[in-house]
Amino acid sequence: MSLIITIAIGFGTATLLWLFFRPPFGKNIVHLNTDKRIVALTYDDGPSPPYTDQLLDVLAKHNVKATFFMIGNRIEKHPETVNRVIAEGHQIGNHTYSHPVLGFLPPFSVRRQIERTDDLLQRHGIAKDSVFRAPMLTRFLPVAYVLAKQDRVHISGDVWSWDWTTQNPDKITETVLRKTLSSTGTGAGSIIVMHDGKAENKNANRSGTIEATDRIITALKQDGYQFVRLSDVSNPCTVGF
Repeated sequence: MSLIITIAIGFGTATLLWLFFRPPFGKNIVHLNTDKRIVALTYDDGPSPPYTDQLLDVLAKHNVKATFFMIGNRIEKHPETVNRVIAEGHQIGNHTYSHPVLGFLPPFSVRRQIERTDDLLQRHGIAKDSVFRAPMLTRFLPVAYVLAKQDRVHISGDVWSWDWTTQNPDKITETVLRKTLSSTGTGAGSIIVMHDGKAENKNANRSGTIEATDRIITALKQDGYQFVRLSDVSNPCTVGF
């Protein structure tokens, strides 16, 4: 009997952990729904001058639009950079107010983190239901619950640059290009996750990401890829749990 109880407890614990870390409800976007050579560049943790501005210069040089997931307290400190991102035609999304690990907060705190940044974005003319990405892409149970109640999707990605671990432009470029091509065999519809800031260090150097972005765009354009904002694709994304 004790063996049965032990197995039952183990199974129950595993089920609860699975439900917490991979909630089987809500919409989690990992990939653009297309078979064309289209990819989306996304950047987290800004705005972060001077690096966001330097990144905007690179994007303008290539005539490429991107999506920026911004932290609320950074929006408050750098409204001029937010305005430039908007003026140059890029998309802005919500990346919480202070970049906590949302999955370990109660639902009311998750909701407050999202709503505070929604309010700030609205002051810049961004719709309240703008795209949302959790810090560190942790769509754990409390996050999935709050977003589902709001009928709101979570934007993840299928190509992680790992530029939060290195600012070596060679490594970032190689990682993104390799994963973009291997994600579907053609790279069609990849959502690339990069960073123009760093949550725990507002002064973090992002020059490697900027240089890598220049190289990535050049290489993918030579292979016939186009770059889009998330909002540019109707019925935009493949949905997974």
